[in-house]
Amino acid sequence: MTVSSTPPPAVADAQHADTADTYAAYFAFRDRLLGELRTTVLGDAELREAGSLIYGDPERFALYGIPAPRMAAAGVRLLGRTTIECCIDAFTAPVADALAGIQATAHPAGQEDGQPFVADLFCGSGNFGHHLGRRLGFPAYASELDPAVYEATRNNFDRIGSTIELVQCDYRDLLGKLTPRSPRDTYAVEPPWGPAFTPAGLDLTRTSPPVPDIVDAIRRSRGGMPCYVAVKTNDQLAHDSLARSFAGAHHLRSVTPPPSLPHGANMDFHLYLLD
Repeated sequence: MTVSSTPPPAVADAQHADTADTYAAYFAFRDRLLGELRTTVLGDAELREAGSLIYGDPERFALYGIPAPRMAAAGVRLLGRTTIECCIDAFTAPVADALAGIQATAHPAGQEDGQPFVADLFCGSGNFGHHLGRRLGFPAYASELDPAVYEATRNNFDRIGSTIELVQCDYRDLLGKLTPRSPRDTYAVEPPWGPAFTPAGLDLTRTSPPVPDIVDAIRRSRGGMPCYVAVKTNDQLAHDSLARSFAGAHHLRSVTPPPSLPHGANMDFHLYLLD
């Protein structure tokens, strides 16, 4: 007897309805996080709701090694906008592992150069730079321009004992402060998407600021020394904007976390070598 894996029509209809309801609840909550709750520090119930609606489980929504159900008790403060824009542990840790493997192969032990660094240029929660710095073993620097986000992240770094040097400034100011040290220097790039997030996909030439401008600024700051860049996108890119943003760079790897949301709302990460 052959056992079919296809559910009966009535069950399939019910599953489709449940999925549609879940997605509708997610997008409604997302609108609140980017609207009325944009600069509001979320409470325990809202953090748990974010974990359930965005990642399917409150425990999966974790930053700095702290899952959503324990964030409030640990003193972690997240604004609405940061909650929807941040990179969770389950996403950033594999990216850091992939980059560590790439650098270990490209720069064998014993090669002498300056002490490399990590620069998280649009840090938000700072979790991306947190994981990159810890996994690579590099000192980390971060810039955040929004004063409310900066204050919340400053609090979180203090709570977890982070050694990341966080500065409230424009990313170009941070680039100006960081003298290139090594071809292993690594930049995390995740600018606000804003109008770049469209039904046709994410257009990296329309982020705030545009990703091509960020890449050009990194190149200028390097004075010809190579470096690595890790960029966050969604899983639906518009107008070939990733390739256009990194024209002349070497694509090393892409890391795609398991999707939990409708196509176009999930995250991807891409690793490049600028030389």
